[in-house]
Amino acid sequence: MLVVEVDGGYHDQTIEADRERQELIEQSGWQIIRFTDREVEDNAEAVARAIANHMGIQYEFNPRSRRGSGNKSGCSNPRQK
Repeated sequence: MLVVEVDGGYHDQTIEADRERQELIEQSGWQIIRFTDREVEDNAEAVARAIANHMGIQYEFNPRSRRGSGNKSGCSNPRQK
């Protein structure tokens, strides 16, 4: 079982509480992998690869189709339809 934590800028102020919580989680049989919010924002694919690697599964990036449901009216404000 895996917990993925994304630590924001506040993390430096909560290190001790995070450490205690991590110990409790790990005692329950969970593993924790941590990333900074900056890592997720700057390179989400690398984070996804790291999670997959940690889990021992193959990661394959599948870009979303650009034909999604999105805004079909061509209007940028849905209230203006």
